[in-house]
Amino acid sequence: MRQAPRVSVILPVRLTAWGAAKQGRISDLSLRGVYVSLKDSGKNDKLVNLHFSLPPRGAQVKVLARVVRRTAGGLAAEFVDLDREGQAHLWEALLPHIPSRWSTCPFCGLKLTAGAGEKCPWCEKPLDFWRQGYWRGLAADFCPVPEMIATCPAMQQVFTLIHKVAPTDVPVLVTGASGTGKEMVAQAIHRRSRVADGPFVAVNCGAIPRELLEAELFGHEKGSFTGAYRTVRGTVEQAHGGTLFLDEVGELPLELQVKLLRFLQEHTFTRVGGRENLQVNIRVVSASNIPLRELMAGGRFREDLYYRLDVVNIDLPPLAARGEDILILAQIFLKRYAAQAGKELLGFSGDTPDYLQSYAWPGNIREMINRVRRAVIMAEGPWVGPEQLGFSPEQVKPRVWYEGLTFKEAKAEFERRLLAEVLERCRGNARLAAQSLKISRSVMYHLIQKYHLKPS
Repeated sequence: MRQAPRVSVILPVRLTAWGAAKQGRISDLSLRGVYVSLKDSGKNDKLVNLHFSLPPRGAQVKVLARVVRRTAGGLAAEFVDLDREGQAHLWEALLPHIPSRWSTCPFCGLKLTAGAGEKCPWCEKPLDFWRQGYWRGLAADFCPVPEMIATCPAMQQVFTLIHKVAPTDVPVLVTGASGTGKEMVAQAIHRRSRVADGPFVAVNCGAIPRELLEAELFGHEKGSFTGAYRTVRGTVEQAHGGTLFLDEVGELPLELQVKLLRFLQEHTFTRVGGRENLQVNIRVVSASNIPLRELMAGGRFREDLYYRLDVVNIDLPPLAARGEDILILAQIFLKRYAAQAGKELLGFSGDTPDYLQSYAWPGNIREMINRVRRAVIMAEGPWVGPEQLGFSPEQVKPRVWYEGLTFKEAKAEFERRLLAEVLERCRGNARLAAQSLKISRSVMYHLIQKYHLKPS
């Protein structure tokens, strides 16, 4: 069943993918995805760039899409990075094509009887979704966390945790290697919290000298030390009514950890050199790229403070462990920085995915951004290759797909990959896929549901 209703349109579209370009025609279009009619659906590219114009004003849309099904006459793909403005253009273009009466359900595709009511009798989806606000709900729910684009299971779990903890006021500890997007997670929590209208104040505890860190956090009174010519509010006060983000919290000195612990317990503090107890109402989110338990074992971090900060832990996987998201992010960053530089780049060349997915990415997303920005500057033609990204053959070492997985996780991933490959070869037909694997259809449907695959 389709996640969003599709309407019939006829729009010319250009597809670009890994060094190749071809023309097609959009025949079905929705906020979530598209079906493109092609004479030749080409090789099994997982990602394609779509370039098309939307009536009535001819708005140009360039969107990255992930191929979910291939047929003899084309392919079906779901949008990956369609922003709010793009969704508004789509809604404006699709509204005139929505019929007053449907002959087939726009969700399940089954034929409707003449007396069909407000809902489809087969899937019970609303047939007047544009009046009930169903479409706007889909637009608002298009990406779980629009600030962060990811499709891998590990990041989907991160998005689920963000939605669960954001409405509460419990402290959250975000962990992960440097450059994995810890501050973006903190901002996503803030935007969905009850203090979203308040300020978001970030403090990098590792970038401020230790002797100035207490005054930076809690402020100081006039005359409290040499050079204190006036009373200054600290970041804790500045974050009143909002969120305080303590980045690299493991760098806090032990003597300051005591004061921070007292503040977290009572939400009161005193400025440096002051005597008055001040009270604030803030949400605290912290982050560390070093496991705090290791710091505790070495006596560099207080155990009681750790349990105050780590009420809920959100652990971000490294970029090298995010699978297909590596290619998605690379495409998105290329489009973004090429637009800023005023360059018309079609995408990456054919052998670039091997380099992108086999590289270890020690600097994670931050390193990818730097490499893509460099590539935009160095690119001379419409396609970007490994040379522009700064890759050399020695840097790229083959990585096995099961690296870092337990036996149970590797077994599950192997099953998922095998099923996805067979389903794609059978063009989404679960019955043929089950026959090919010599398993029953009931087992096949169970595995499809287990691994969230998409049969036809």
